[in-house]
Amino acid sequence: MEWLKEAGLLRRIRSGEEAAFVETYEFFGPKIYRHALFRTSSPETADDIMSETFVRAWETIRVKSAEIKKLRAFLYRIADNLIIDHYRRNARSAIAISDEIEETLRAPGDPHEEIDRLLKSERLVHELNSLRPETRDLLIMRYVDDLSIEEIAVMTGKKKNAVYVAIHRAVKELKLACPAIPKN
Repeated sequence: MEWLKEAGLLRRIRSGEEAAFVETYEFFGPKIYRHALFRTSSPETADDIMSETFVRAWETIRVKSAEIKKLRAFLYRIADNLIIDHYRRNARSAIAISDEIEETLRAPGDPHEEIDRLLKSERLVHELNSLRPETRDLLIMRYVDDLSIEEIAVMTGKKKNAVYVAIHRAVKELKLACPAIPKN
């Protein structure tokens, strides 16, 4: 049903309803924050990225709303570009998962509880960090941010099949390197 809400918000934004953008912020803001927090390990940086994502989204939507097909993918693409800019300005460091970040990542009723539990494992974090950044980011988008293959394809500019294969290979590689990951 989330896709229905997203489509409704996009339709209302296109019609010029400013309240729809506020609803978009309230709905997607925490998700963008969580995505940025996981990718940067800094609550302050994540907050800045979330805020700037919506500033840029508002500026773009006012001019090019007809070009936006998937609101969620559009917002995550902006956030990812800001994260890339952040790392270009700063030396890239390994993802460190603190207790505060773990609590923020854990959402009630999250279907990926097993992965969240496994993120506590230093070995998994080490193995995740050993992947190429692009591969690691695909896994984060799919299993932490719960984005669909289609949304990831739109965000990365790759074909859906290429995204699916890359995620499948990365999961397989992680399973071989870290036996704590379920095989099913």
